[in-house]
Amino acid sequence: MFYTQVTDGKMNKTALCESCAQHQGITDPNGLLMSEQLMGPATSPPGSDSEVSSVIGGADECPTCQFSLEDYRKIGRLGCGDCYLAFSKEVQQRLPSLHKGLKHEGRFPAGLLEQEERRGLLESLNERLQKAISEEDFEQAASLRDELRDALKDQKEEEANS
Repeated sequence: MFYTQVTDGKMNKTALCESCAQHQGITDPNGLLMSEQLMGPATSPPGSDSEVSSVIGGADECPTCQFSLEDYRKIGRLGCGDCYLAFSKEVQQRLPSLHKGLKHEGRFPAGLLEQEERRGLLESLNERLQKAISEEDFEQAASLRDELRDALKDQKEEEANS
């Protein structure tokens, strides 16, 4: 059982086995779930619950982990990455109430943004260098070569310090 508690803006996550959950007085996991409050009551997608659909996104069970659509509706979590495909219709119905938009625009892992900017700069310098060479602008090519060499040297130094 996974238990997450937020107190004063700080999140504390705990994983408990069944006996530890009972020992700590957390014996009714369904009583702790807030999926219905967050996502609204579980509603059936168009069509009946008993109707088994083999179409991707309309499955009643994940082919990889055998997690059922009812399990998802009950606890509000998926069993594995393939569940997103198997239950895509249901996930897309509920996603607007859980997440703003369909694209994540949040924080990046530490250093990733700088790494991407550096990669873009190196690609740009390399493209400009190739263009200068093809146009036989050797003075510009020499300048770009030096700039590219300095950028690569800086990158190696940063990697060595990490």
